[in-house]
Amino acid sequence: MTKLGCCATALLLLACGGKSTSSVQPAKSATAAVQGFMQAVADSNISKMASLWGTPSGPAAKTHQPQDWERRVAIMQAYLKSDSYRVTSDVAQSEVRRALQVEIRRQTCTWSVPFGAVKTADGSWLVTQVDLAQAGNPARPCDEGPKSDSSSR
Repeated sequence: MTKLGCCATALLLLACGGKSTSSVQPAKSATAAVQGFMQAVADSNISKMASLWGTPSGPAAKTHQPQDWERRVAIMQAYLKSDSYRVTSDVAQSEVRRALQVEIRRQTCTWSVPFGAVKTADGSWLVTQVDLAQAGNPARPCDEGPKSDSSSR
């Protein structure tokens, strides 16, 4: 996928994928934040993703940070869209930061994607980091070094 194609896809997702987030509940744990974020990815709900992704200052949907937050959320949606996902680990880095691993599956291939979560001042949790380089290429679901799936044998 070219840069132009990726940007066009991101803009299309942003324009078409947003749904109302007035009922987005704050996540009470890092795992809940990641699960809500990944469900929003599956639902193509860009607005909900932006309500569950941000910094210790709050969700990107409220803080409008970083400056290009809308584009970043749309790109994350394109790369994380999968047939299924599961949180495989959740490890404390400090009282306010956690490192999680999320296994995503596209067709018969799986990837382990590192996520970071942060606790905000109000006690809720947000996804703050996603290593998209570990998510494979959404245009070629089984390229770029995925783990082979031995569970289907």
